[in-house]
Amino acid sequence: MGFMANWLAARERRHRAQVYLQRLLIAPDASDIAWLGAIVGDRDVAERELIFARRALGLIVAERDALDDRTAADVAHALTAVIEAEARRSAAVARHWIERRRAYTAAMAVRGQSAAPAARFGRVLLEGAGVAHPSDDALARAEHFVQVTRTQANEALRAVFGVASMPEDVRPSAIRP
Repeated sequence: MGFMANWLAARERRHRAQVYLQRLLIAPDASDIAWLGAIVGDRDVAERELIFARRALGLIVAERDALDDRTAADVAHALTAVIEAEARRSAAVARHWIERRRAYTAAMAVRGQSAAPAARFGRVLLEGAGVAHPSDDALARAEHFVQVTRTQANEALRAVFGVASMPEDVRPSAIRP
């Protein structure tokens, strides 16, 4: 593949990453903001944490479910531009995003625990909003938010980057070298 073809392919990947990211950057649902805001007592904190959760979960979906290993890096690069713009307005918000991203990544990396990833992410969401000891109802609602967000991110990933498919007459094991 020549230089121009590589450049065009990289440009197309960056464009797809931007399209995917735009689907992650939509504002959280008003009912989710109202729910978390009622628990936390601050709608702004609730909205910020829900936004950070959408971003982090979208990155995790891109890392785990993308067909191309470069997708997550392309999405992270596109998100970096958004974070840098926010940092110019408020360095504290950028630092908080980094902390939240690390918390979601750490929750994903946990092994040997009986809690499902959605439950761990729900707990991270609530902790980020300032709820150290959530009720069972709050945990269930947070887990629901996580599941819906991950589903939306997966649907967006497939819509933007495509779906893996194989010919019906080829066994998956036959693809291995």
